[in-house]
Amino acid sequence: MTAPSRYIFCDIDGTLLHAKGSGSASFGEAFQKAYGVKVDLGHISFAGATDLRVVEQLVRENNLTFDPIRTARFFELLPQYLDQNMTRFPPIVFHGVREFLERVSRNWALGLVSGNIRECAYLKLKHGSLDQYFTRVGGFGDDDGNRNRMAALALERAGNPVEAFLLGDTPSDIEAAKVNGMVSVAVCNGQFDRATLEAESPDLIVDSFEDAEHLFQALNV
Repeated sequence: MTAPSRYIFCDIDGTLLHAKGSGSASFGEAFQKAYGVKVDLGHISFAGATDLRVVEQLVRENNLTFDPIRTARFFELLPQYLDQNMTRFPPIVFHGVREFLERVSRNWALGLVSGNIRECAYLKLKHGSLDQYFTRVGGFGDDDGNRNRMAALALERAGNPVEAFLLGDTPSDIEAAKVNGMVSVAVCNGQFDRATLEAESPDLIVDSFEDAEHLFQALNV
């Protein structure tokens, strides 16, 4: 079967939905269980971060030794806590997202470039009722700590599509798109305002998915 030649890759948090703190709460619970240390996550910015890099940061800050076995245990526990927390507190899907995905999925394959580990990424989509729009192709926070390399992996797994867009809400998403030859689309749903994202010179910028007609035109849908 021939791989799709056109892909739209999406970040999740701050782009498609808001997790309402479930992600960071689950992170703290899983880290404490795996490493035996209760950590303060109040200073951690997950915007544009990757799960692996955040684990490494917490290990350093708490004068711990990075342990592959404990880290593997952390990544086993994290989806369990996330599923529990999101069942209690479902994420908020941003206005216009479902309509956008419905429209573009008729002509484009949809993948992910997310700092979440693979299992958590798809759990968030599931709890937001967005999983039906996406393939299982992507780059994730347990693939690599570097978002640029995650995006490269996503392209490789997609069969190096002829056309590829990357939608995200942080400067890191814009950089990952540019480094990998994708069309960068900044989405102003997250922690970074329009001026900050514009300063990174994305190819396109949308204030919300409710006001994205110029993006639809670029995608020819």
